[in-house]
Amino acid sequence: SLEAARLRVEAMGWAFADRERHLADPRFAEVPVERLPDKRYAEAARARVAAGERFAGRPPVDAPSTTHVCVIDGAGDAVSLTHTLGSSSGVVTEGLGFGYNNYLNCFDPRPDRVNSLAPGKTRITMMVPTIVFDEGGRVRAVAGAPGGTKIVTGVLQTLLNAFDHRMSPVEAVSAPRIDYQAELVQAEGRVPLAVLAGLREAGYSVNRRPQNYDWYFANAQLITVGPDGELRGASDPRKDGGAAYRLD
Repeated sequence: SLEAARLRVEAMGWAFADRERHLADPRFAEVPVERLPDKRYAEAARARVAAGERFAGRPPVDAPSTTHVCVIDGAGDAVSLTHTLGSSSGVVTEGLGFGYNNYLNCFDPRPDRVNSLAPGKTRITMMVPTIVFDEGGRVRAVAGAPGGTKIVTGVLQTLLNAFDHRMSPVEAVSAPRIDYQAELVQAEGRVPLAVLAGLREAGYSVNRRPQNYDWYFANAQLITVGPDGELRGASDPRKDGGAAYRLD
């Protein structure tokens, strides 16, 4: 619906604005790790979004060489693992057999900012390997994705689909997506035209991309655990991937 799309857009805008303001190597900057996940802060953000406040960040810089794996074993142990070289640096140390990343581009080139380039500083990334627990501490889902700056919004929408909209894993990773960065809503080709028209009428700049299953919107991976312990998994049809099961 239009309202669901608008709320997702503003949640994305708020999250990227917080990332721009606060996230950096904690040895070099004070990161408000107590405040950002606090429910009171979330409620204040919700109120500002409801009041129509909008947020935007820098244009995204994407990198296509990321992989993600979700695993749950027979004992219930769970792993969500994302690995990336960015778009790779082309540098290989002789005899070691692996390439180096090019993630200096994740630093802010402007001086005196929270994520400015500095010697010995760890850069931030968009990777969000995720494990969801219920109130009893039991694993409910394992998720993640490759996809550059669209990882956050892709994983967010996948989990919203699975838990809020009660979709199966296949439905959750396959449903159409939107993304909001740098004051532009990007929409997959399957997003209803009425929703996009409503966003434009609300004052958003919207670009409808031609592909129906566009890997621009990340490549989500998902495993869910049912109340009876049943495991269900799916890999995003937007790009290569798959779900593997061991049958005893």
